Amino acid sequence: MLINKIRTGGYMVILNDLANQVKKIRGFQTKTMRHARNRNIIIGASIGSALGLAAGILFAPKSGREIRQGISDRTCETVKNLKENVTVTRARMFDAASKKEAHLHDAGKKGGDSKNESTKKTGEDKGTETSK
Repeated sequence: MLINKIRTGGYMVILNDLANQVKKIRGFQTKTMRHARNRNIIIGASIGSALGLAAGILFAPKSGREIRQGISDRTCETVKNLKENVTVTRARMFDAASKKEAHLHDAGKKGGDSKNESTKKTGEDKGTETSK
């Protein structure tokens, strides 16, 4: 009877391992399918955007020179806005980092002070014990 339980337990371990491997394979397949789907969506959006841009330029009521000037102006504005956003974001990051640094410095200072105090108290306790 004990041998049958051991055999059954062994089979259960094997079945559990197989079930875990099946779960891993399904997870990998799901991840691969999501990756492929996302890649296809990005490719489709890119192609659609390019075709829309081409159609817009070809069927625009303005002349080519006016369109190129408008594209140039918008590109300059976009670059200018990006530079401003990068500058603002950089300033915010540096401010946040310096605040965090100051906070950590203060916390370290407090931790060091409490350590020194506990060391002093321990020393005082030992000194009083030896004098008793």
